[in-house]
Amino acid sequence: MATAAHPTTGPAPDPTDYLTVPQVAFALRLSQETVWRMARSGTLPSCRVGNGRGQVRILCADFSAYLAANRLPAGLAAVAASAPSSSRERAPWTTTPRR
Repeated sequence: MATAAHPTTGPAPDPTDYLTVPQVAFALRLSQETVWRMARSGTLPSCRVGNGRGQVRILCADFSAYLAANRLPAGLAAVAASAPSSSRERAPWTTTPRR
């Protein structure tokens, strides 16, 4: 079945095309607050999703462009995609049991 095109933006985006603030912060080894500041200032292109304050999402392509523009390893995009999408989730590669 073909993906229906949105009348103004083209094909519907795949949810996996976006990264969360915790994923980007993990990949760049920065605090989430620093990533939010980067998004607010426009240093890192982002969008808000949801009602009210919503949640910040970063398009994977924009994150890859940010990495290239700042001469950072392109592999960080894969690190971000494999990181937990929420700071409440534990990374799958951790071995310390939760108490």
